[in-house]
Amino acid sequence: MLDIKYIRENSDKVKKGCENKQAKCDIDLLLELDKKRREMIQGIEGLKAKQNKLGKDNQSEAKEIKNKIKNLEPELKKIGEEFNGLLYKIPNITDPEMPIGKNEDENVEIKKWGEIPRFDFKIKNHMEIGINLDIIDTKKAAEISGSRFFYLKNEAVLLQFAIIQFVFETLINKKIIEKIVKKLGLKISTKVFSPILPPVMIRDNVQKSIHRVFGDQTYCFEDEKLNLVASAEHTMAPYHMNEVIDQKKLPLRYIGYSTAFRREAGTYGKDMSGILRTHQFDKLEMESFTDVETGKDEQKFIVGLQEYLVQQLKIPYRLVHICTGDTGSPDYDQFDIECWMPSQNKYRETHTSDYMTDYQTRGIKSFYKDKDGNKKLLHTNDATAFALGRTLIAIIENYQQKDGSVEIPKALREYMGGMKKI
Repeated sequence: MLDIKYIRENSDKVKKGCENKQAKCDIDLLLELDKKRREMIQGIEGLKAKQNKLGKDNQSEAKEIKNKIKNLEPELKKIGEEFNGLLYKIPNITDPEMPIGKNEDENVEIKKWGEIPRFDFKIKNHMEIGINLDIIDTKKAAEISGSRFFYLKNEAVLLQFAIIQFVFETLINKKIIEKIVKKLGLKISTKVFSPILPPVMIRDNVQKSIHRVFGDQTYCFEDEKLNLVASAEHTMAPYHMNEVIDQKKLPLRYIGYSTAFRREAGTYGKDMSGILRTHQFDKLEMESFTDVETGKDEQKFIVGLQEYLVQQLKIPYRLVHICTGDTGSPDYDQFDIECWMPSQNKYRETHTSDYMTDYQTRGIKSFYKDKDGNKKLLHTNDATAFALGRTLIAIIENYQQKDGSVEIPKALREYMGGMKKI
């Protein structure tokens, strides 16, 4: 969430930010409640101080003050709840360089990479190929689990784990990290990523604190106050909750792998066939914790790393700067990579890079201590390394051959025992 002090001092800027993100937030009411809340806290503290000064000879006055406090506290609690409810709804401000727009149609293409493949035969979509090669089965999954589920089989399983191994080996490779940082001309750390396998369930209050609640998209266990994660970063972002990190240890970079779950409510009829939009999917996710000064450059580095990973698989893509109306509530800035999907004859989003500044860490109390001993909130970046279902689609469709087989990208062959095609 935003700092209330920042909102007080920059109310017009915050209002404009809400407008740009199309978020309906009553900033004036929030500030009114904030003023009333502070006045009441000050009043109660004054009464308590007076109460403490009273001696044994003033029991009647002490009792009167105690009753006043008792009557004021429920009202303060009510105001506090309303105040917090409004505060949590206010989105992060956005980078001045972020495009202003209402929806995805106003996102800005930065560049394209790779040649779109030309086929001298009638192309198939990933499901036609997957069924013919016996590597994807949605029919049996529908019988057992319902729509929007799938079985991966045979070589597709090996291909998924090849991608996972490729990503982990790349992100722990110091030379590759140094190469990307140097290429981008950034003056940031070349520290490698730490592999992590995060939990796939998160406490409801923690998920709300990091502003990664997907509303009716989230699978909830209300009795236990637990949710299934909708992405690996949901349990990676709060990893340093209630901690104070020495600035010398920053950045802290993690590469995590987990299964994720989404209801996909409201998307009936949209990407119903195949494995593009499903209730259960696997992702490789990057999470980075930095200081205030390097957070923005860290995002540039992460986007460069995402591009490197896709380029190694030689999948055509375009890099897009997301506009204010299409970005998430916690995002200060966002970039997406969209890979080419031949059967759809267009680019589809496969990667996201989100820079949240300190918006996530304020609620979970994740701090660092700078060289002067000052305690400051950590800045967070999270980004997709590979959304595995969508990556499999891109590989299967871009690498399909006339005889119905699928060539395996050269970068992945060593992780599949030298196998060249499926």
